[in-house]
Amino acid sequence: MWLVSFLIKRQYLESPEERTGAERLCQDLPVLLPAAPSVANISSTMSLSEAEVQSARGAWEKIYVDAEDNGTTVLVRMFTEHPDTKSYFTHFKGMDSAEEMKQSDQVRGHGKKVFSAINNMVQHLDNSEAFLGIVTPLGKKHATQLKIDPKNFRIICDIILQLMEEKFGGECKASFEKVTNEICTHLNSIYKEEGW
Repeated sequence: MWLVSFLIKRQYLESPEERTGAERLCQDLPVLLPAAPSVANISSTMSLSEAEVQSARGAWEKIYVDAEDNGTTVLVRMFTEHPDTKSYFTHFKGMDSAEEMKQSDQVRGHGKKVFSAINNMVQHLDNSEAFLGIVTPLGKKHATQLKIDPKNFRIICDIILQLMEEKFGGECKASFEKVTNEICTHLNSIYKEEGW
């Protein structure tokens, strides 16, 4: 699908003198640009085999058994290793030490919430429509209401993979890595649709 867009609009240029010759010549010519992928088109990009889905679920179950503690560990690492991420959480800003964050009911609750959302996605890896039914509103909320930088999803996923490897070995991490890539890919697509 192609979207017709105009190369240059007069209202975006300061004055006619600032326009280059090429801009003046092309100001009203339409240009064909590829449209951003719609969420409906994203579903066809799910690329996990049934064996990969089962392996990923097995790996996820190991870490999800203790969702609150592991979710808390992931958030505390994110906040300590990437302190700028804490700026999105006004109620976490006053917490400076990792120990203080680990004990916080708010951090623990949000860690569990993150793990529950991922668990929901993992349970629907074999159903693109259901998977997108979870990822799409999550992505839209984080993009439009919360204004969370999408790089933070990759940070969280990378920390989850590190934790999996530390606790359960490299095979566990490898089994789940493709899932984190799928999650981040779909979230990034949603962010692009929302104008990021």
